[in-house]
Amino acid sequence: MASRRKTMAPNSFGKASTDTKSSKGENVKANNSGTGTKSVKSSGTTVKSRYMQPVDKPSLSKSNSSNSRTNEPVAMPPRPSSPKPGFAKPRVATPPRRLAAPMANPTPPHVYIFIGTDTLVMQNAVKHERTSEKNKTAIEMQTFLLAYITAKMDHNTAKLKEEAEARLLHVMEEEERLYNEVQEKKRKYLLQERNKQTNEILDLQIAALTPLVEEAQKFKEDYRTFARAIDTTRHELPVKNCYIEGDGRVFLDKSEACLEKSEKVLVDCTATDLHDSSSAVECLRDIKAASKDITQQIFVTFSELQELSSQVSLYNIKTQQAFEEHKLGPTRTRELYCPEP
Repeated sequence: MASRRKTMAPNSFGKASTDTKSSKGENVKANNSGTGTKSVKSSGTTVKSRYMQPVDKPSLSKSNSSNSRTNEPVAMPPRPSSPKPGFAKPRVATPPRRLAAPMANPTPPHVYIFIGTDTLVMQNAVKHERTSEKNKTAIEMQTFLLAYITAKMDHNTAKLKEEAEARLLHVMEEEERLYNEVQEKKRKYLLQERNKQTNEILDLQIAALTPLVEEAQKFKEDYRTFARAIDTTRHELPVKNCYIEGDGRVFLDKSEACLEKSEKVLVDCTATDLHDSSSAVECLRDIKAASKDITQQIFVTFSELQELSSQVSLYNIKTQQAFEEHKLGPTRTRELYCPEP
């Protein structure tokens, strides 16, 4: 029995974690296998209760008790934490801090406590580090996604802008083409309207002139007949007219004599005109010289007349001044010309 206790005591603490893991796995399997019940996640490590573990009775022999005192302290299992339903924060189970009954040479109890706390701190640090790495990875992933989405949006915006510009250019070209087509159709329509009005006016003229066509044809035929008759009877037409009396040959002889007389008269007139024209030129020269002399004499006479007129005006002014001075008297005249200061 002593050897049995000796082998079981040190393994109780080592098996606590395995028992907790096995109990946790059994609880998870029980929760997953249950039908109709909601699975509740355990808030911490679950271990068996103290009354479920075998404990040595105090009625053992002294040898067993003395041997047990020399053994290592036995770590008592922790109390099980009951699972709390809901969304409560999980409580981290702490390793057991109880020891067995006091023994002769007990080992300091804080060794296991430090070992358990260091393990928990390391686990928490690892967990925190993993969480921070996960958060960092998530943030980097979100940043990458945002950058990708931004680049995609910029690419799509540029693509849509190019498509919009192309469509706008196509619409403008289509609008210009339609405008030119409308203008061409408008021009054709106006030309058709003008031709229509011209045709209507021509129809009215044709309707008004249709009765005169027969008269025009008749006049044309009569004129042709008259012209043909003149051409055929040209050699038989009389040579006499209202100014010719008698025979034509006699008239021509008389006309020749008259023309000769006219020629002689014209020759005499031209010779006389030449002599008269030379004398007229001399007369014109004399008249021009006389006119120059007269103009010069008139200029001199006019200047002399102006001088005489100025002298007469001065004489009249002086005469009037003397008359006024005599009329006012010497005293008044002196006051006017020489006023006292």
